Amino acid sequence: MKGIGFVLIKCEKEKIKDVYNEVTSNGNVEYAYGVDGDYDIIVKIVTSSPSDVPRAVLNLRKIEGIRSTKTLTVVNLEA
Repeated sequence: MKGIGFVLIKCEKEKIKDVYNEVTSNGNVEYAYGVDGDYDIIVKIVTSSPSDVPRAVLNLRKIEGIRSTKTLTVVNLEA
């Protein structure tokens, strides 16, 4: 089973576009959208297994201009 997570990202205002460009070049990012509200960008990450999601998020958090993140990890409710 693949790991899937949604990451809400708050950026330094002057760096939103730079963060977006770097996030979208990450190999685990399936898509990213700019959003209005408390966060600036929402990202869907996909990893080879659920246990790899935290590592993928840590890699995103290293991007300059990111102030904070909130991660929502998908769980299997059908099991």
